[in-house]
Amino acid sequence: MLTSTILFLNYYHRTTTDLIIFVVLFVLAVTYMAVTEIAIHRSPVDSVFYRYATRIGVLMDYTAFLAIISLTGGTNSPLYPIAYLVLLHASLYWSLVGAIVAIVMVSIGYIGVVLWVDGGFMQQEMPRHLFNFAFLIMIGVIGGIIVARERKHFVEKGIFENLAKKDYLTGLYNHRSFQEQIRETIVQKKHFCLVMGDIDYFKKINDQYGHQVGDAVLRAIGTLLNSVISANQGSAFRYGGEEFALILYTQDQQEAAEILRQFTDKLSMLEFGADIAKFPITMSFGATIRNKEQRTTELVAAADSLLYAAKEQGRNRLIWG
Repeated sequence: MLTSTILFLNYYHRTTTDLIIFVVLFVLAVTYMAVTEIAIHRSPVDSVFYRYATRIGVLMDYTAFLAIISLTGGTNSPLYPIAYLVLLHASLYWSLVGAIVAIVMVSIGYIGVVLWVDGGFMQQEMPRHLFNFAFLIMIGVIGGIIVARERKHFVEKGIFENLAKKDYLTGLYNHRSFQEQIRETIVQKKHFCLVMGDIDYFKKINDQYGHQVGDAVLRAIGTLLNSVISANQGSAFRYGGEEFALILYTQDQQEAAEILRQFTDKLSMLEFGADIAKFPITMSFGATIRNKEQRTTELVAAADSLLYAAKEQGRNRLIWG
């Protein structure tokens, strides 16, 4: 952007109209970059905002490319190589298909610039035009293939990382992720609430109704925890077997208790088992707030002890410590 501005103002600025067009393009470019930065750094990759912000960027690049080379000498513009960046940008977000579409669009735009800015196809200029077209096709196809291959590897890597961090049955983060996150939270010196929860009489459920029903119970609890606890409130983990762990980003006991109340209220409305012998599920919880310098092992031991106390006192309850 800085290079384009210097070139235009020093060598190609001729009329007030040119200057107005350039200023408008400059403002649009700055606005687009700001929006894109927000999309990339603050929005989830799978969000609608991220998807549209990044893809519209390809169209913005294309429009800016045509305008800027029209203002700086047509197809002889020193900024013509921006075309290759447009192709790579399209490849990045739209893969090989996007690269091919971008090749066609840039070629059409190139022809338009030749006709309206350069004054038409001159015979002495044909070798240069043919070379530009050939290079556009080569960069677009090769870039599209490379990006498509790298994207495939990236997706596969993300799948494997997700499998390593999450429990396949409940969809919650697993024990390994719990250890990593609680250590990270402690290192960042955040105050939080640690909750350990256990399904009441889960062994009896497996013995009486079978492991498939037991798995259904675990899946349902995982789904409920994910729906009740938002990302800014904390995270839920399958600690092991029928035991779950929650890291809630609050020091307010009432706030944490309210989150758990919402969860248990929804859990109480669920029934499992066959039509004739349906049964409800309850859970016991032990919770402690980290407001001192406890280490991970000390926190887990404290919450586990409170969970044990909840089970000793009749289950289906929350004990604070």
